[in-house]
Amino acid sequence: MIKKILVLGIGQNNFLSFLYSNLKKYDKNVSISAPFFVEINKESKNDSWMYNNVGIKKGKSFFSIINAIVFCLFSKHFFQIFFFILFVEGKISKALHFCLKQIEAKNFFAQNNDFKEFDTFHFHFMQYSYLRELFLVPKNKKIVCSFWGSDLLRTNDILNFYFVKKALNRATIITCQSSELKEIIVSKFGRNLHDKISVIIFPIHQDTYKKINLNSNNVEGINSFKQKYNYSEDKINVLIGHNGSRSNNHLEIIKALQNLKNKNKIHLVINLNYAITEKEKSTYKIELNNVLTKLGCSFIILENFFVEDELAISRLASDVFIHTPISDALSATMLELLYASNIVITGSWLPYKTFRKANLVYTEINQFEELATQLDLILDHFDSEKVKLINNKEAIEAYFFDESIIQQWTQILS
Repeated sequence: MIKKILVLGIGQNNFLSFLYSNLKKYDKNVSISAPFFVEINKESKNDSWMYNNVGIKKGKSFFSIINAIVFCLFSKHFFQIFFFILFVEGKISKALHFCLKQIEAKNFFAQNNDFKEFDTFHFHFMQYSYLRELFLVPKNKKIVCSFWGSDLLRTNDILNFYFVKKALNRATIITCQSSELKEIIVSKFGRNLHDKISVIIFPIHQDTYKKINLNSNNVEGINSFKQKYNYSEDKINVLIGHNGSRSNNHLEIIKALQNLKNKNKIHLVINLNYAITEKEKSTYKIELNNVLTKLGCSFIILENFFVEDELAISRLASDVFIHTPISDALSATMLELLYASNIVITGSWLPYKTFRKANLVYTEINQFEELATQLDLILDHFDSEKVKLINNKEAIEAYFFDESIIQQWTQILS
């Protein structure tokens, strides 16, 4: 019997494709529809093969809109949220915007017979704007809500709290990627959710790891990459941050390295490859150049978004990764760099119990003031520090390539 899953919420493919492609390979009786699936990089341009979106209607008509308006006018949830925005937040335009979007969401469901033929509704990213359709799901259907990380750790406004709490109480199963995140969920939204929450990681895209293996001895290719993108060929390349968001704390890291003794040994690579607009980037680059010039290390501000072989080689071209964002769930970049034998320095405040459970070797700091001392210790004993990483590759394969991950997801979504 075919089990039909409707995927809603955020639609970017960096998590969706790897989860659902593996799910379909593991269970041939699954049909997955993701009407709002969005490609975010060329590497996944063919990943839409696993989605059965044929026949899903997104249009509007006069009568369907009228029906949606009538439905909303008799919806308790609709008026609860409307009055919450209007009287608690005191925002008239936001309340009207909610009305418009909720009517559009109901129209979408009504055009598709409320998706009554689907068995499971999987919502990604627990944020107000991605959960409007959750309250339209027919009764007695399974609802799975999946936190990604920043939706839990970086969203604190009162409407979002109220809306997400309502959604989680309606959900059948809630997923998150670590036990620390589970504790944050129950502390924030209520202990009554404890038994609903499953701690499970998303399947990782093994193609990058395979390409890291294939290129690990490709000295010519790695050196060519370094020349092309202005990495150093004779210094230790230290990668800072995994994208252009200020939440990566690039500025704080660079300022913390002012007291570094081994500045002549390193070449900094500042990563601004995505998660930042062109306007924001131009301003941010000026700030970065100012602090980098004062620091006195050689550096390059990198803006390229690497895919396929270049992505794998970029992991092999760096030596040290400093990863101390404000918050995170589980960093795919950090995992790939550990696999490529990079020395990783990260923040003890990040919920990385899963990485520790996998027996991965990396260094933690408690505050930025420790960074220069810790990096100096690594640079003074660089070869011996690299030796400590020898088991990381096998540990990653054993823990994160495990087929039991997709088996667990099959149970959750079935």
